Amino acid sequence: MGKNSRTHKSINTLLVMLGVVLGILFGIFFPEFMISIKWIGEVFFNLLKMLVLPLIFSALVSSIASMGGVKKLGSLGVYTLCYVLLSVCLAVGIGLLLFNLFNPGLGINPSLVASPADLLPSNNVKLSFEGYITSNIFPPNILEAAVRFDVMPVVVFAILFSVACSACGDNAKNIVNLLGEVKNIFIKMITWVINLSPLGIFSLLGTGVAESVKQKHFVQDLYGLGIFVVVFLSGLVLQFSWQLLAVRLIARKAAFQFVRNTSYALATGFGTSSTLATLPISMDTVQKENIREDVNRFVLPFTSTINLGSTVMYEASAALFFSQILGRHLSFSEQMVIFVTSIVAGMGCTGIPEGGLITMVTVLRSVNIPTSAIAVLLPIDRILDRFRTMVNVFGNICCAIVVDQLIKKYEERHGINPNQSAFDAATFVSEGEAVEEERRNFKAHLTPEK
Repeated sequence: MGKNSRTHKSINTLLVMLGVVLGILFGIFFPEFMISIKWIGEVFFNLLKMLVLPLIFSALVSSIASMGGVKKLGSLGVYTLCYVLLSVCLAVGIGLLLFNLFNPGLGINPSLVASPADLLPSNNVKLSFEGYITSNIFPPNILEAAVRFDVMPVVVFAILFSVACSACGDNAKNIVNLLGEVKNIFIKMITWVINLSPLGIFSLLGTGVAESVKQKHFVQDLYGLGIFVVVFLSGLVLQFSWQLLAVRLIARKAAFQFVRNTSYALATGFGTSSTLATLPISMDTVQKENIREDVNRFVLPFTSTINLGSTVMYEASAALFFSQILGRHLSFSEQMVIFVTSIVAGMGCTGIPEGGLITMVTVLRSVNIPTSAIAVLLPIDRILDRFRTMVNVFGNICCAIVVDQLIKKYEERHGINPNQSAFDAATFVSEGEAVEEERRNFKAHLTPEK
């Protein structure tokens, strides 16, 4: 099964690359033909959007409600969760900072990311802070908001519903399990849609290139996309660097030697574009760093499913990039909306094939940016995904190293014998088995890192 999955994924990746090449060539030499089949790409994208809201709701509820058990793990769970939250917050902050500084989207033709109707002033009305809270966060009718495809109210409702499920304990267990199975069904549906991505990308990219060529903006648009890649990769370098610095300062490990020790896991992450597929290599790498077994067994499986700092950086960066292309200045409050939405939606969509697309739709809708803009990044997404995965894998390993040191210091301060851990062993085994079951679930559904 695993071998067949890898083969299928490799074939799909090759077909996507072929779709990218043919889309560019047909867009340059046969622009009228590509514009005439624009509807194929729109159907592909609408299929993705159709699954966004139910998938976001079921994924968030099953993820957040199941995290209620983390508190039972005492300091181990607290330290791990704090590191993950710090990681994703800094990642989004780095992305927003760099794209505010360099403004790579300025000068790119707006028609590349939006139709003429989307560029009308009536579609870019800014709400006041109070209006945004009452209309886009807490609307009077959640179903009406869902019909309008307002994603943020659904996200907020899912979070509140998750907290209520956790508060109800075992009484809500069946509901949480049901929504977990619903999430798996939607993951299967997303997998089917993703199988159409070579054709969808061919149409979307070819149409974008054709329109750019007809308006004589192709070279300028290509240059702007190149600047996006450079700025984003710079953000990944910063994300990599601060975590390496944390290991150096807290665990007192030599930076160069540590990077060498993790190189095999990083190469595997780059090659597979999946933190879950790289998990066994990551755990072996951490074990060779003399990390306690209980920390290794909990931290790495846990962070492999929620520590996606590079991914949420990508969503936030893309939202700011698109707003710059459209000539829209996002206020501080709107960028805070991007900040929060990227983190919440990104952590809720872990293990979902092309989860980056799902998350990006959520983020763009939260600040009224046309979701059709995503088509601009589709040709380079598979390549950038490998770099994102590599940095995420490194972050997970760093988390285990840092948490191990913090746990040791905690036990020293409180006079706890490491052989008589403060953690609930029964709960730990239960949580570990649950995480392992989730990991097997995700791998069975072809889960590339997005």
